[in-house]
This record gives sequence, structure tokens and C-alpha cells, in this order.
Amino acid sequence: MDSIKDFVKTYSREICISAAVGVALVTIIKRRKKRIKKVYPANTVVHHQIGRGPHAPSLTPFALKLETYLRMAKVPFMNEFDSSTNRSSKGKMTWIEYNGEEIADSEFCMQYVNRKFNVDLDKDFSEEDQAAARAIQRMVDEHLYWTVALYRWVYDLQHGIDVSTQLKIPWPFVRLLGNMVKKQSYGQGVGRHSEAEVHQVMEEDLQALSKFLGKKKFLLGERACSADCSVFGMLGQLHWHSYGSEAAKIYKKYPNLGDYCERMKEEFWPDWDDCITHGWTREATK
Repeated sequence: MDSIKDFVKTYSREICISAAVGVALVTIIKRRKKRIKKVYPANTVVHHQIGRGPHAPSLTPFALKLETYLRMAKVPFMNEFDSSTNRSSKGKMTWIEYNGEEIADSEFCMQYVNRKFNVDLDKDFSEEDQAAARAIQRMVDEHLYWTVALYRWVYDLQHGIDVSTQLKIPWPFVRLLGNMVKKQSYGQGVGRHSEAEVHQVMEEDLQALSKFLGKKKFLLGERACSADCSVFGMLGQLHWHSYGSEAAKIYKKYPNLGDYCERMKEEFWPDWDDCITHGWTREATK
């Protein structure tokens, strides 16, 4: 009995965190089980995502990516801010449905919309340009992403940045997300590196993006392509939601990336101010 008391006393904080997370997860599971499928307008893409962010329309790069694409493609769509408790079949929080059909993963969502609406944002670019843009998209979504995630959910906490308050997420969930990111990034590979090595990896990716972009307006020139959505979604997190972290310092070494974010915002988000909470000071109206 004494050993149990000593254990509880020593690890009381961890026990409280685990209990809080456990209660939250049970609540989410119960809500999902009780969820009644909604009926949406016909022939309209329903974009499921988490709620609006403080300084950019989403705290997740993939929601910002997908909504930017839907705007570029000019297809009828609406947002449903419910994916914190209503995830896709693949467990992801950015997904779409169309006339009752559900599609998971931002890239597959874009391909689905292309087929349904006969859209091809890249048709006027050369095959070489399309191939280069695809390589950039893969680097951003499958590689740079993990460095961004590690900084936000792991390293920033270690360096004293109050991620919980800045992102308005309860601290037990921030801890839970940090553990998930560490585990997932370790499986992917980037998470096996030291923080200094992750720093180097992020800088190499951002430098490559900066050099490829150069003085062009968008990735492939004067007109945006579908890969611009991925780049904007990811850079947008560093541009608007990095809060002075080491990641932000790396990003600011390449000012053409910041200029690019502002151009994408101006081109495709004329209602930007209606789609953010202005530092959690008010509700977004769109």
C-alpha cells in the first residue's frame, strides 16, 4: 500500500494528465457514436475541418491547403467546422463529402473534385513544370510538415512557448498531441533526429523552396498551380502561427517566402479578415 501511495505522490501530475485526457477521449467517442448524419445541399462540396484560427483561417496546414484549392477551382463548397469530433474514415481532420460520398486526405480530395467538376488547374503548364510542382508538393506535405509539427507540438514547449494559450488548446491535449507527433514522426523518420538535425532539415527544405520560387509570383510563374495550395498551407503556419519560435527564425531568413504568402492571401482570400478570430478576440464570421 505504501508503494502505491508513493507512486501516486511522485507521479500525481502525470496521473492527472492521463485522467483528463482519458475523460476527454471517452467524451469524444460518445459524441461520435451519437452523431446524426446531416443532410447538406446537393452538388456542394462539404469541407470538414477544425474551427478557424487566430491569425490564419486554420491551425492545420491541410485545411488551409484544401480550402485554398476549393477557392482556386471555383467549385460550390461550404465549410463544416466539426472535425475535432467528426474525423474522416482515415482518422484525419481535413476531409470532404459530396452528395453523401466521403473522401479522406487532402490530396485525394483535390483529385476527386477534379474528376467530379472536370477541373484541372495545371493543364496549361508543361509536363516538366507539373513534375517539378509535384515533387515540391510531396516535399512539403510529407517532409517539411514533420519539422513544422515537431516545432509546434514538441520543441516550442521545451523552449517555454505557451502553445496552449496561443492556440487556445487545453494543455493536456497539447501534451497528448506532442506525444502523438513524436511517435508518428519517429515512424516516418524525421522524428529520429535530434532537434539540431531537425532544424537543419527544415532549413534545407525552406531554402529549396525559396530558391525554386525565386522572384516568381507563384511556384510556376504568374498563375498559381495546385501545388501552391500545399506550399501556402504549410508556410502559412510559419508565417502566421509560429509565435517567435526557432522555426519562425529559420523561415524569416527567406523573405521571398513571406512575400509569397501575402500574395496568395491577397489573390485567393479577399475575405481573410472574416475567416480568422483576430487572436481569439472575436468569432470568425465565415
